[in-house]
Amino acid sequence: MSWESPEIYGTELAEAPSGTEIPISVDRLLKSWLSLTEESREALNLVPSENRMSPLAMLPLSSDFYNRYFFNDRLDSGFWQFRGGQSASHFEVDVALPSLRRLTASEYVNLRPISGLNTMLIAVAGLGGVPGSAVVSIGHDWGGHYATSALVERLGLRSVTVRVERGKVDASELERVLRQDAPTLVYLDLQNSLDPLDVPPVAAAIRTHSPGTLLHVDASHVLGLILGGAIPNPLDAGADSVGGSTHKTFPGPHKGILFTRDAEIADRLRRAQFNLLSSHHFAETISLGLAALEFENFGAAYAEQVLRNATAFGRALRHRGFDVIGDPERPTGTHQVWVRIGDAPRTDHVAENLYLAGIRVNVQTDLPGLPGAMFRLGVSEVTFEGADEDAMGLLADAFVHAADGRPGRAAGIRADIRAGMTRPYFYTGAELRHLQHS
Repeated sequence: MSWESPEIYGTELAEAPSGTEIPISVDRLLKSWLSLTEESREALNLVPSENRMSPLAMLPLSSDFYNRYFFNDRLDSGFWQFRGGQSASHFEVDVALPSLRRLTASEYVNLRPISGLNTMLIAVAGLGGVPGSAVVSIGHDWGGHYATSALVERLGLRSVTVRVERGKVDASELERVLRQDAPTLVYLDLQNSLDPLDVPPVAAAIRTHSPGTLLHVDASHVLGLILGGAIPNPLDAGADSVGGSTHKTFPGPHKGILFTRDAEIADRLRRAQFNLLSSHHFAETISLGLAALEFENFGAAYAEQVLRNATAFGRALRHRGFDVIGDPERPTGTHQVWVRIGDAPRTDHVAENLYLAGIRVNVQTDLPGLPGAMFRLGVSEVTFEGADEDAMGLLADAFVHAADGRPGRAAGIRADIRAGMTRPYFYTGAELRHLQHS
């Protein structure tokens, strides 16, 4: 497939005015930037917390609206204090919000958060209660986000953590916490896991032991799998609200969203967001809307293929002798695949060889129950670009060559995989140019 930019992107370099010279340092930087951009486009990225954006979703990021404010999301005719974004307001109000409401199956969507951590801040501040209230989250040692407990405490709340194994919250521990601490909020923030979070037992325990407690699910890593219907929507499983970043399994910009079916919760989140966030990065918001609209067409097939590819990749690596964590037949139930390569120097060496081959991996040293350096791999991005199960086998072959000190051979396989990715889960640049000129 090709990632060339159509003319509508406006990325061509303009001629310098007659009689002027571009400083040599700027000229070198421009050439270096274009070279790095092409190199990045040709790489295969296996970092589970990242994804590619489609040509359509990229469009707003090079527009004038990148530097414009848009606060008047209710289109109040008497509230146009900032008019820079007025002409494009319909992209947020009439495109982004309706599309995300359909994808999330929720009436109330807040697309103003600018990142996953910012989404967490707004959710905890809006739903965590008065100072001193208890907020329950997943312990970092059990796959929870590293920042949750500290953020809770910085807001004057009391952090209580629970254990999670294979996506299941420890039932006896949760019951004890609900009875003993009467938390205002259970914030489930599972970021490192080979299994989807099992939400219904948590919702049932809250109803039984602490019915005044709210349940919020941070779905950052699996948001694309939820919106694509490959794993259940936490709202259907009893959660009061859901949030997360929009650039992991969901192929959007670096932003965040919050969604709920409860008007009061939506209002609490909006009030917290108003006091914690000013600019919501208008161009990125438009980008999110275009990504969502595109996802309505491609998302279901993409999400199912992510799960198939992750399983195939784990099996292929294990078949080739790698120490893949998880069940032999079902090494993962999410987009993540975990692999033990060796000690830290060996792990870094193989990661470097893969990098030289144009394959980017993620090394983690704190995966739950797994001391030492590990590969935490994700197949979302390569799936989004069109990789299938056969490509996962080739990718495992590339890992063999990298591990054996042959990055050049791995690079050749990477090029073959790239050449075979002909049907991505988005509209290609050629398709956009056809639409532009039709």
